Amino acid sequence: MSNSSTKTRTFKHLTAEQRGIIQAMHQAGHTQEEISETIGVNQSTISRELKRGKTRQMDYNGRYYDIYLAESGSRVYKDNRKNCQSKGLKAFSQAFLKALEKALLTKKEKRRYSVDTFVHIYQREHPLERVPCTKTVYQWIDQGLLAIKNIDLPMKTRMRKRKAASKPKGQNTKMLGRSIDLRCESVLSREEFRHWELDLVIGKQTKGEPVIITLLERKTRKYLTKKVWSKCADSIQTAVKSMIEIEGKDRFKTLTTDNGSEFSTLSLLESEVEDLQVFFAHAYSAWEKGSNERHNRMLREFIPKGKSLKDLKYKDLALYTQAINNRFRKCLNYQCPNDLYEEEVKRLAA
Repeated sequence: MSNSSTKTRTFKHLTAEQRGIIQAMHQAGHTQEEISETIGVNQSTISRELKRGKTRQMDYNGRYYDIYLAESGSRVYKDNRKNCQSKGLKAFSQAFLKALEKALLTKKEKRRYSVDTFVHIYQREHPLERVPCTKTVYQWIDQGLLAIKNIDLPMKTRMRKRKAASKPKGQNTKMLGRSIDLRCESVLSREEFRHWELDLVIGKQTKGEPVIITLLERKTRKYLTKKVWSKCADSIQTAVKSMIEIEGKDRFKTLTTDNGSEFSTLSLLESEVEDLQVFFAHAYSAWEKGSNERHNRMLREFIPKGKSLKDLKYKDLALYTQAINNRFRKCLNYQCPNDLYEEEVKRLAA
């Protein structure tokens, strides 16, 4: 049993019989309130219908007068229904549709846009054109109205229901170094440059299989990768040190990773890189370095899970990394990581 006192609104359209009753009662002099109570609709519906079916006629003396005719109301209603239907793709900029398909149907390593980023950037650059919203474009793709298919949108086909945020489920019992609990809270705001997250991308789970070290700068989402042939702690430490030196030690302030054994010697970098602090996330809490995890999924567009990394060429990995860094992001106000990173580097050197 419902405790609500609000009447259910059916939004049903007037029938021919109801229009006939309106005509008869209106000509007999009944008020709008009386007509609405008789046929069971809102008084505003009667008011709109009387205006819709108002017809000017002439009497025997040549004088004009207005009268409501059910036939006129029905004809105007049908005409309005035809005009209110969506015109589909034809109602929007055809130049936009061509540019959208060209941008999204390119090779993976050359693709810079998602549906959302392309829509917003195109709107910004062509303010006088009529451009659909992101939701409408996705509906067209689902309906098969565009050459773009869901399979052409790798992140969409891999989306899963988002899990609710949870508290850390474990502790760093290995005590590899500073706990993430000691990290300055300002790192979470992403307002400061030089805070990085670190992780590994693994190919096949076999002995002697190489891995990819991934580094992500939290503010600009700049993504760095390096293929190494061993994931033992010493090799990972040496490779990360090399990446920091190539990029520039002054661009690193904090480094956050998980507490896997392959990262057990990373704290030693603090003595080799001035002002660097290394932090370790809680056990089973990958979301504490979620930006890096998100970009690792983007890398999986080019390197599927379970595929061996032995044949991965260094130049191809660099090409994939560059493609990711050149993609426009909604979280960056529709700018790309490469551009924002260069701005921060210039600001740091000033």
